[in-house]
Amino acid sequence: MVGIDWQRYKALCDQPDVLSRWMLEETATLLPCETRPALLTILNGAPFPKPPDHKGGENTDMFAVDLPTDVVRSIVEVVLDAAERGLRTPRSTKIGGFATAWRELHAAQAASRV
Repeated sequence: MVGIDWQRYKALCDQPDVLSRWMLEETATLLPCETRPALLTILNGAPFPKPPDHKGGENTDMFAVDLPTDVVRSIVEVVLDAAERGLRTPRSTKIGGFATAWRELHAAQAASRV
């Protein structure tokens, strides 16, 4: 896959509906079995192409997240609850940022319906 320039890549990655492989994988570990496949399906797709001189590995792959609003809302609830209870994921001890990212996606979805 051909890379893209940094300016365009950064603009894509700054969108609330774009999350990293790492974020999606770690979030999936917090979710109940019935919700987890929604994230894993995204990970089976193709990530955005990276700039040719990008140094990050597979964990930095970025994906468009197109999930129904009710699924995103349930993810927000689970992640917020986990953060409030001080839970962790296999590779992260602080998951407050996860909650922020998922809330931003949910807010963007709500704003697009207005």
